[in-house]
Amino acid sequence: MSNVNLAELKEKISKQHEGDEKQLDVIFSESPRLIVEAPAGYGKTTTMISRIAYLFASGGIPNPKRILGLTFSVNAALKVKREVAEKLPILLGATNSPASVSEKVTVTNYHGFCKGVLKKYGYLITDVLQKDVNIFKAVADSEVSGNNDLKTVLSSNDIQQLEAVENSIKTSCAPDGQAIHKYDDIVIKKLLPLGYITHNAVILFVLEIFSCFPEVKKFYQSYYPLLVVDEFQDTNCIAWALLEALITDHTRLVFLGDPLQRIYGFIGALPNIMPLAADRYTMTKIALEKNYRFRNNLEMLKLDANIRANAATYFNPQITDEGIAKLPVFWGRTQQDEASQIVAKVRSLMQDGSKKVAILFRGRGKNVEIVEEELSQKGIPYFYGMFTDEDMDYVQFHNKCQEMFIKKFGKSKNISKRSLTAFADSIKTVYGQSTKKTIDSLLRLLEALVEKVSIDYADLLPEDKYTLILDVFENRQLKQAMEYVDSQVIVSTIHGAKGLEWDYVIVSDVEQWVFTFICKICTSADKNNNGTACCRLPAVIPENMKNALLDDLCVFYVALTRAKQQVFISASAERFNAQGRQFSNGKICCLALVDGVKLENAAPIIL
Repeated sequence: MSNVNLAELKEKISKQHEGDEKQLDVIFSESPRLIVEAPAGYGKTTTMISRIAYLFASGGIPNPKRILGLTFSVNAALKVKREVAEKLPILLGATNSPASVSEKVTVTNYHGFCKGVLKKYGYLITDVLQKDVNIFKAVADSEVSGNNDLKTVLSSNDIQQLEAVENSIKTSCAPDGQAIHKYDDIVIKKLLPLGYITHNAVILFVLEIFSCFPEVKKFYQSYYPLLVVDEFQDTNCIAWALLEALITDHTRLVFLGDPLQRIYGFIGALPNIMPLAADRYTMTKIALEKNYRFRNNLEMLKLDANIRANAATYFNPQITDEGIAKLPVFWGRTQQDEASQIVAKVRSLMQDGSKKVAILFRGRGKNVEIVEEELSQKGIPYFYGMFTDEDMDYVQFHNKCQEMFIKKFGKSKNISKRSLTAFADSIKTVYGQSTKKTIDSLLRLLEALVEKVSIDYADLLPEDKYTLILDVFENRQLKQAMEYVDSQVIVSTIHGAKGLEWDYVIVSDVEQWVFTFICKICTSADKNNNGTACCRLPAVIPENMKNALLDDLCVFYVALTRAKQQVFISASAERFNAQGRQFSNGKICCLALVDGVKLENAAPIIL
């Protein structure tokens, strides 16, 4: 691109980004390696796409090389892919088509990338992988011992080795080369011949190929001179090993993430991965500073900033009286009082039929059931999303969808709206006699996914549609289709809502011993200005509790930032524990009362 055209592009980008200094620092940086702290609503995706466009235009990515964009989840990969397809051609002046974009940028999740490698080079470690890896049924290591097809061919030692690697990954401890080889050998000799593959094997096979066949690794290192990783804070140890295998001394890097949204530590997301990567690869650190989602809502802007300030200072921020954020709260004498206030607010918010409301909970229990009953009594339809990745119904539904999807589309991959609708109908037939609300919700999610792929992603190539849908089933990501469901009200877990957004969010049961158990270090209860009972963090937080407390603050922050317009919290003096036992000493959790946050609009407590 000529200097004149490059100057025009820079002007176009600067105008599009409204002169945001930090975003433009990322886009026009001369540093080959950037790590960007990018909270929700701060313009991360737009900044990333403009950075890619500028690098192409300025010769940072020579033809015919490509950019590899990797994300943690299927849904995130799809969103980024669509944004790239829509915006990159406009910036570069190219034809706006998926084909033209795919010539420049590959956007996928870690498993999607590895499947592409195995499709070309899987035969190097076993002839069985001459078949399309997508025709194998993916299972978790923890499911193998209960699989009737597999448990008869696996010894107890085999099962122990598979589960040991999975547990190692979940505890952020990368398996060594010998452990990976033994693991891969079991999968190759005993699972693949029966048509199965494990989720971890998809990545571990590629790590072994890169280790044993360095020329293959060199090809990918050369083919992708720029790696862009989104949601980098969720990277686990084997995904990190994959990234390290792709990085050379000359590889350009753009890692984007938000350490305050790392809520997957329990399944292996590496702690402190962002500073670790920055130090290891001498990356330039840039933090985006402007929240565009709440640009017209001063209280939400302050709430976002103050929660982040608490995280950055281990709960010792310097916030002036003028900077204190007001957080609306519903407070009830009983759980029923709380539920009544929640539902009354939901009804008022629903008056604008275009707005969507999510009621989020930390986990399931009696508290959720009372809110659901109140919704039903008031005649408010809602979508039930209170399932977890480990729920048997949730797991088996995805397994059944995966099995039937491969059977129907595995050879031809000829996917149309009619064939997808027929596939969804066949799943409905399988579960036609079920009365479980989880199954009903999963069927609705499947319908929503089919509708989304058939209409909004109609221009995707058949192979891309096939890969997308299969990845959803393999990685148990149907919950990410909640944003497509035709329902004004969603009831979900916070973890299930990660990556999704609604107009209004009510974070429920933000109570001591319910939202977090860290409250055991809190000082004696007090009352805020409205008379609601609260627990507060001690002036000095024990060192051994800081990280655990920060983990819970991350979950709270993720819940708050699912709202596009306004967030509310709720609590009550009555609470139920996981066993359904009732207590009458409920207090608002300390996380809602960190420095810089003041509760408002609470009803007076009646003790």
